[in-house]
Amino acid sequence: MERVSFSRRGTLRKIYLAQNPTWRHPLVGYVLCPFIVAIGIIFTLFLQKALGGVRFSGSFLILSILFTALFWGTGPALIALVLGTILLDYYFVPPIGHVLSGSWQDTAQLIPFVIAGLTIALITAQRERARLRALGTEQELQAYAEELEVANHKLEEANQTKDQFLSIASHELKTPITSIRGYTQLTIRRLTKQKDLSPEMEDVSATLQKINDQTSRLTSLIDELMDVSSIRAGKLELRKQKCDLRDICREVVKDQRLLSGRTITVNMPEKAIMIQVDQHRIEQVFANLISNAIKYSPDEQPIEVILQQYDGTTTVRVKDFGQGIPKDEQERIFETFYRTPDAQTSSKRGLGLGLAIVKDIVERHNGRIWCESTPGQGSTFFVEL
Repeated sequence: MERVSFSRRGTLRKIYLAQNPTWRHPLVGYVLCPFIVAIGIIFTLFLQKALGGVRFSGSFLILSILFTALFWGTGPALIALVLGTILLDYYFVPPIGHVLSGSWQDTAQLIPFVIAGLTIALITAQRERARLRALGTEQELQAYAEELEVANHKLEEANQTKDQFLSIASHELKTPITSIRGYTQLTIRRLTKQKDLSPEMEDVSATLQKINDQTSRLTSLIDELMDVSSIRAGKLELRKQKCDLRDICREVVKDQRLLSGRTITVNMPEKAIMIQVDQHRIEQVFANLISNAIKYSPDEQPIEVILQQYDGTTTVRVKDFGQGIPKDEQERIFETFYRTPDAQTSSKRGLGLGLAIVKDIVERHNGRIWCESTPGQGSTFFVEL
């Protein structure tokens, strides 16, 4: 409280008083404390007359001070102490009927009463100080909470603006890139039909192939950005239909084999696995997991895909024999735009969106996805539907 300015202390005290009932205002205590002390001395005189003497003459006055301090605070309690001291001196300290006119030995009889009254006032003052300190902390926390709320609102607006920008930019980029890819593929096909190509035209054909590959990659990135935008806006819709999960897996594995030329083994039950899913989105899940396994594992190592069904639950496992993922990063890899430090330093490109999209798709199918990995021994991704 010593660090709090005088004006701040006054403001806190006004708030503190406003929180109490009107009858507990200190001004009410200043008005009532003479009457409370008077009641205490009347009880003391009554007992003295009834019993012929009182051993502890200040007992009822101490209770009056305590009562005043409890309800009205330190100021009224000190007034009650002064009044009580004067009345005790007047009625019980010789010479009776006079104030502060006896010897110091007689006046010393009031010292225990004064010490008890001051102790009550001191405890009350510490109590009020603690309440003011707590109120000050509460006011600071409230102000901080309001600042956080304003900052959070601004962040939400910025986040919405960013998502809107991603959505618009992705749609705007899609059209020209599709045109570039289409014209490139058309030119490649025309050059392929020609039998004898000059060295210059062969270089042109190779360059066009690189353009086609890069536009394909760019199209994939734009699709991921559009999916993320749809997910955050809550616009990712699922068109579920009953289909055999084995057929979806076969098609994805077939495409990945053609694209990568890698060995991909598949182990699945002979019996059909009929499940209500969005076929396109589940294909996207499988393709992402298998392509990641291909991307981050040695060329000579196979990729294993295993489908299992048990008690109405289907589990898909995609296993690679790459460098693995540290345990502290296995949860974070499903965050948007997150890539492990090893992935960032590798030559494999990406935005860190694929697994975040996969996780959202799986969860929208009321399923779950997780990873088990040991560094140096590869990773296994599990999808449970």
